Amino acid sequence: MLIHKNQAPTTITTKLLIKKRKRMTEGFSMKFMIEKKDLLAITSMVYRAASSKNAIPVLSGLLLESDPDTGLTMTATDMEIGIRASTAKIEVIEKGSVLVNAHYFFDFIKLLPEVPIFIELNQETAQLDIKYGRSSGFINTYRDYEYPALPLKKIKPCFTIKQEVLKEALKKTVFAAATTHFRQVFTGVLFDLGEGGNLNVVASDTHRLARYSCTIKLDAPEPLSFIIPTRTANEILRLLDDSPEEINIGLSNNNVSFYRNNFLLLSRLIEGQYPNYEQVIPRSFSYKVKLDTQVLADTLERARVIPSDDKLKIQYTRFKFEENEVEVNSYSEIMGEITEVIEIKDPVEGEGELNISFNTNYFLDVVKILEGEAKELLINLSSILGPVMIVNPQKDNYLYVLVPLRTSN
Repeated sequence: MLIHKNQAPTTITTKLLIKKRKRMTEGFSMKFMIEKKDLLAITSMVYRAASSKNAIPVLSGLLLESDPDTGLTMTATDMEIGIRASTAKIEVIEKGSVLVNAHYFFDFIKLLPEVPIFIELNQETAQLDIKYGRSSGFINTYRDYEYPALPLKKIKPCFTIKQEVLKEALKKTVFAAATTHFRQVFTGVLFDLGEGGNLNVVASDTHRLARYSCTIKLDAPEPLSFIIPTRTANEILRLLDDSPEEINIGLSNNNVSFYRNNFLLLSRLIEGQYPNYEQVIPRSFSYKVKLDTQVLADTLERARVIPSDDKLKIQYTRFKFEENEVEVNSYSEIMGEITEVIEIKDPVEGEGELNISFNTNYFLDVVKILEGEAKELLINLSSILGPVMIVNPQKDNYLYVLVPLRTSN
């Protein structure tokens, strides 16, 4: 759901209507030639958007459209997310379109030999003939004119963002979102766009929070925020590459689009208003300590071997912060115990000893995210039960807030 910051949020219950496409195959017998690697590349970008459930058969379909002017275009949607991609690496013999089962088509194509592939629609049999070398096969088709059109008409351009920035923002936040939650907003990733193009990308499951900040080119007339599903975020990460191209982001009241030269991803927004995440970010600390990122990652990996606590039903690790060292302990009455001491170069900023426990996996998640860029992590603590903030001391555009666990020891 799209929320302009100077407006009260509204609930949108309008469902996407299935708009029947005009029949494109009349008068055409689609024919084209394409290399296997090029066909597989475009198919792998698109097919995952198709439904794996067959309540509405056409939604499990992959729409192929060949045209001498535009090349090969593929589209798949399950009405929650839609992906369209195109390639010019094709020899179009006859213009046309066809709808086939997306997952079956992909599974078949990926196993073909590395040879040119000839594809032709046989209108008499309604089969898609596929020839490769001296071999051939066919796939049955759906009626493509029943396929829903992607609702793009109401999408308005809002802003552009560099691929590398969007990729980093999603990679560093999406893992912190909830897999399930009674408040659906916590199962998504928030894009919070303020004045001057200041963008915060945020995810939280209420036990932890990740925030990535950047500045982008702004086309929107006013500050706004919207929430995308984690599935959408993960699909975007899969589609992005390392090219210098920018991603154009557009919005309607209930959809968001991510567009680049050769692909488009359209997704439903999550309805609801995201809580004020700034309120849960701690601002003052009693303890500060820098730890070697790789050493901490290795220690937590070993601590994670100890089975989950039977009472808490989660894996947790106890930390004891002292002046020149940090003791890390993980214990299971049934399986055993591990205790390691991490020596630190700079003394802990703070007085006395602090004992605190964390969900092992939640702590390790952010360490693994940052270990490739940060030699050290700065851990900011306030009290035994106060939220902890973890950052890369060399950068100020990312933070991770983790709530400690209340344990008996």
